[in-house]
Amino acid sequence: MKQNLLLMLLLVFVYTGSFAQASRENGTIVVNDMKSILYPEGIARQAASSSAFDVTRLRDLVGEVQSSMYFYGSEVKTYGDVPTNLFTDLSSLNLVNNSITMKQNVEIVTVRIKTASELNSTIDLAVFSNFPNLKYIYFISALNTTSANIASRISNYDRRFNIFYKIENGDGN
Repeated sequence: MKQNLLLMLLLVFVYTGSFAQASRENGTIVVNDMKSILYPEGIARQAASSSAFDVTRLRDLVGEVQSSMYFYGSEVKTYGDVPTNLFTDLSSLNLVNNSITMKQNVEIVTVRIKTASELNSTIDLAVFSNFPNLKYIYFISALNTTSANIASRISNYDRRFNIFYKIENGDGN
């Protein structure tokens, strides 16, 4: 019984990992639910997602205090010497490339989506083309949405980015 269970888990790991890699290779935009990555329901999901990116590093970037930049409107505020996090909103996104000068160490960008018009607008990832160490783009939506909806809004996708989303309905999560 244990042997069959282990074999089944092994097959799930291999299949899920190879599917995730294949979908990135053929240009499909993969948008993952952040809660399923940070708080996996089972060992299979965590192992499968670990093959595509560093889950431990992602947890640190999202859950631990980091040097950060905040860019809202046209104002940049920097906290710490070497910011690894950039926080912004969708309405400021098109100004990011020209407004942020300390791009070299940014590993994650968190983008807040506050309105239905923002959620329905195009998300141009070309604004991050000059961020050499950017690995993660994390969308936090105040509105109910799906990974497919976010993926359909993305243009100029770059395969080096791992894209995540979370719905935050004012519950503080």
